[in-house]
Amino acid sequence: LVEEGPLECREAARVFNRMQAQIRQQFDERDRFVAAVSHDLRTPLTRLRIRAESLVDVRQQAQFRQDIREMDQMISATLDYLRGSATAEAAVRLDVQALVESIVEDQQTCGHEVRCTGRAAPLAAQASALRRCLCNLVDNAVRYGGSADVRLIDTATDLRIEVRDHGPGIPADDLEKVLAPFYRVEGSRNRQHGGVGLGLSIANDIARKHRGSLSLSNAADGGLLATLQLPR
Repeated sequence: LVEEGPLECREAARVFNRMQAQIRQQFDERDRFVAAVSHDLRTPLTRLRIRAESLVDVRQQAQFRQDIREMDQMISATLDYLRGSATAEAAVRLDVQALVESIVEDQQTCGHEVRCTGRAAPLAAQASALRRCLCNLVDNAVRYGGSADVRLIDTATDLRIEVRDHGPGIPADDLEKVLAPFYRVEGSRNRQHGGVGLGLSIANDIARKHRGSLSLSNAADGGLLATLQLPR
């Protein structure tokens, strides 16, 4: 019917069709890029997996396997994020206390100064997603602040998990911007620390999928405070 209408309608239809074709092309290019990145990342990961099997120390071998599994999960989650098609994970009754303590212990094993205080009762959550959220927050604190203090604050209505570092903090104007994908602060928390600017963004998305929130603030005596709030 549009084709039989006035000249303006036919021109609008042609523009619309061109836009559709361009969008389809962009999606195809994105899918090819994600496939290439997936291959490039998993090739060295496969080599690490093979080399881990040759380790004599059984304990080290188990630790390497665990790290490789987590890396594989992170790669998958990041690629899903780029595709915009992350699959829903079933919620389970999760021992948050044990989860946080295991993350802290892993950091301490790597020689990082990470501490945990407070208690938390079990909570309905997506286990892998919440672990990734907390790992991102703690990794961010260690990377930019040198250490991390994790505090659990549990109430009848919600659970708050605070992750604080003792670094330079973030300019007030950037506190919300850093939650956006690929955004990185220049200056004190700059590119020399590595990363692609996805850690806080992914943590924020996971918080929202749990009907919660992630907020950032600068501590009065220095350092960045990330507060993850999860409703009960």
